[in-house]
Amino acid sequence: MENKYLTLQTIFELVKNDANPTLSIVRSGEIIIRQNFPWDEIVSHLKELQSEGLVHIKQLSTAVISITDKGFQQIASLHAVNAA
Repeated sequence: MENKYLTLQTIFELVKNDANPTLSIVRSGEIIIRQNFPWDEIVSHLKELQSEGLVHIKQLSTAVISITDKGFQQIASLHAVNAA
């Protein structure tokens, strides 16, 4: 799996049990502590994922990230394939 999709999977894992996972926000620090990539590489992943329509990035006091329906479905389907 490409590294950017590991970042997407991290976001998915953080929100998958929320009532509305695509409305949940993930703070950048939550991603950083769960990955072994440097922050500049994570930023690159997030920008690529955003260009693919898989996440939204909003700059508040810190960046917050939310997974899109498309991103959620993509990772959920990969989980289903891997579980089979």
